[in-house]
Amino acid sequence: MLFNSLNYFLFLPLVFVLYWATRGTTRKFILCLASYVFYMSWMPVYGILIFAMTAFNYFAGLFIERNRKNDFLFYFVICANLAALAYYKYTAFFIATVFDALRQVAHFVPSLQVQQTPVVEIVLPLGISFFTFEFIHYIVDVRKGDRPLRNGLDFTLFAAFFPSQLAGPIKRFQQFSIQLDEEKALKPEDTVAGLALISQGLFKKIALADNLAPITAQGISNVHQLGTLDAWLMMTAFLLQIYFDFSGYTDIGTGSARLLGFHLPVNFNLPWIASKNFVDFWRRWHISLSSWLRDYVFIPLGGSRRGQFINYRNILVTFGLSGLWHGAAWQFVIWGFIHGFLIIATHEQEKLIRKVRFLQKIHEHRLAIPLACAGTFVVSLFAWTFFFAHSASDALTVVHSMIIPANGESNLAEKLLQSPFLVSFTMYSVYGLLFVDVPWSNWSDRTRAIRAAFEQQPARQLACIACAFIAAIAFSPALTVPFIYFQF
Repeated sequence: MLFNSLNYFLFLPLVFVLYWATRGTTRKFILCLASYVFYMSWMPVYGILIFAMTAFNYFAGLFIERNRKNDFLFYFVICANLAALAYYKYTAFFIATVFDALRQVAHFVPSLQVQQTPVVEIVLPLGISFFTFEFIHYIVDVRKGDRPLRNGLDFTLFAAFFPSQLAGPIKRFQQFSIQLDEEKALKPEDTVAGLALISQGLFKKIALADNLAPITAQGISNVHQLGTLDAWLMMTAFLLQIYFDFSGYTDIGTGSARLLGFHLPVNFNLPWIASKNFVDFWRRWHISLSSWLRDYVFIPLGGSRRGQFINYRNILVTFGLSGLWHGAAWQFVIWGFIHGFLIIATHEQEKLIRKVRFLQKIHEHRLAIPLACAGTFVVSLFAWTFFFAHSASDALTVVHSMIIPANGESNLAEKLLQSPFLVSFTMYSVYGLLFVDVPWSNWSDRTRAIRAAFEQQPARQLACIACAFIAAIAFSPALTVPFIYFQF
């Protein structure tokens, strides 16, 4: 069941009505049942997987609370969670890597006969990367001293909560359990905010991201035919597509949770517009993942407390693992390491600025921040080729086309002008002025006053939300495009 499907927009109102028509434990049971119906509508057998992992981690948390000094038990539970993730996500990658390595060895050892790489058909369970990270967070924090969730229904709901189940944001059980224990009441402001987020997310997904998808798909399938202009246009379209796709999904999930009285963590904060450098970027992009990697990978490795060399090593390890988490292919690992090196370069740049007075003056100029944000975006166009391309060689081909002036055979600019994207993006900018997520909503006292007055008029808000729903459907392409982050 996709967030942008008709089934979901029949499913969500039914859950909403049943949830608010009941109280106490019955509400939790309804949410739990709805979450499993939501997940199993895609592939019923994987409902057994998430239930088995939930039961395992529930009892593991209780055992670890009583045996916090037992290292073997703790590492066994962590490894068991990682093993489940590795089996479903990385088995084919591991086998392919081993056979590729053997073929390289066979060049020097003629007697070594290497067969073709076996075909491994394992369907990746949707959301397994996200709920595995939530389980690991839970186990680590219980070992550190937090109290585990003793109510099995609460823990099951924490693991399966459908608004965040498939692509985050990655929840922390401490904040979520507090919300489970609250006696909730249906509030008009939550309903309006939830509907606004859902309409915004739907518009981002189907009117913006999905209209960019044919352009990026054509470009990536013909990388050797790209001219310089088309290569730059394709990468710009991809950065916009992945942002609107992923943040749109998150908005729909966050808005759905808000309708039920739950507040999920913020996952995006204008990463392509407001990031002054790559440290700032990772504080704004996929925030729940960035903070998880900081707390459960970077800091346990030693963080920045053990000298510069260890600090930079830990940054590279953390971002290398981040790349591997995003995809079982070497180009994702390269993408992760590139961002690690960019983080290190940012730290070195900041040190240099503090030492050189001339650079400090430039840094303090009123144009410094806009230029820094533009520079971060331009460098991202190169770095994200490894995320976007089918292979590292394709990524290097795109980078070559971006750097070396050349004419291509693609017509991506014409395709963009013929799509509804530019019109829908203009409408989205106006919508963002009235709601939540574009920076020009705070540019002047006048716009702030317009927005404040609008927030005091629920009828106008609902009318605007309804228009956004209609416009999203009107500008949607004929073909449904899957959410990009489903593959992770």
